[in-house]
Amino acid sequence: MRGSWISHLSVAILMLATAGASQEKGDAERLPKVVTPLKVQLVVTKQLGDKKISSLSYSFPCSTTNREPTLRMAVEVPVPVRKADKVEFQYRSVGTSINCSASALPEGRFNLQLALEQSSLYGASARAGSPAVEQTLESRVESATLFRTLNSIFTVVLRDGQTTQALAGTDPLTGEIVTVDVTLTVAK
Repeated sequence: MRGSWISHLSVAILMLATAGASQEKGDAERLPKVVTPLKVQLVVTKQLGDKKISSLSYSFPCSTTNREPTLRMAVEVPVPVRKADKVEFQYRSVGTSINCSASALPEGRFNLQLALEQSSLYGASARAGSPAVEQTLESRVESATLFRTLNSIFTVVLRDGQTTQALAGTDPLTGEIVTVDVTLTVAK
């Protein structure tokens, strides 16, 4: 009987110890992760030779949580479509869309995963060496509407205050060089 009592007590202690360890593990999994607020800036620059044509800057908050901030800036552009004897309009979104996610790395570095899509409207007479030409609606019915789209998903690793050129490419129609610079700042 005494041995039975000791074995029951041992089993009870073992069960309590296992439950306590399980509780500690559950508490550790529920502890909040360290959230680091960040500010991300993207600068999209277009150049033709040595001449800067445009520079568009986008700045938005980001953090090391699982939430993915997005930035959308666009306008719906009517695109004329001739059907038989009449003209109808379809709308196309022209602008910028940015998605960003961040994670902390050792030694004060941050891994940024970015998705960038930027579209713009060309005039039908756009050619190497000339910027996009504005057209009236009537002239757009008579000529094809052209759209330029930059679409990229990329990853950069940066420290606080660091900037890097993440992308560079040449527009096949105009010869413009498009670059994307990314700057990371830890928000204080």
